[in-house]
Amino acid sequence: MKSIPLAVLLCSAVVGCGVFPEKVSSDDPRIKPMLEAIAKVDRKAFGFSPFRRNDTIRLELGSHSGYDAILHLDGRTSRTMAFRSVGSSYEWIGEQEIFEGPRKYKTVDGEFRESITLTYEKVPVSGVPLNQLSIRYGGEDPALVWPRQLSLEDVRPILARWGY
Repeated sequence: MKSIPLAVLLCSAVVGCGVFPEKVSSDDPRIKPMLEAIAKVDRKAFGFSPFRRNDTIRLELGSHSGYDAILHLDGRTSRTMAFRSVGSSYEWIGEQEIFEGPRKYKTVDGEFRESITLTYEKVPVSGVPLNQLSIRYGGEDPALVWPRQLSLEDVRPILARWGY
């Protein structure tokens, strides 16, 4: 039987080693370079809502396929922001934000709230086409379900109606 290195066991037992997202505050110095990278991008043009410092923030560090760090933010929406390390700073390379609607629908996997998900990636992270906004609706509204290709102009009024 192979022995597992103590560092791996300790890292698996606790959060904070970079392998698992660690809850952090918006004042954590490790995320300052990421906040600076976010400020350089016109995220509003992609439909993303402003960064909110009072959201629950979890930090994931370490090189993965296409990114070096991720911020997971949960609050009014749920979002993931991906970053690539550039020297001592970071570059924003993509984001996904999920907006939940008021209606619920049932699937074989359970009951869910309808949602609109916006995803933009500059490098491959989740499999969406690069350098273009991907918009996905989850729910039963016949005007929004696949195969309809949704645009930001299509969903902005819906998000406003949902209170975003």
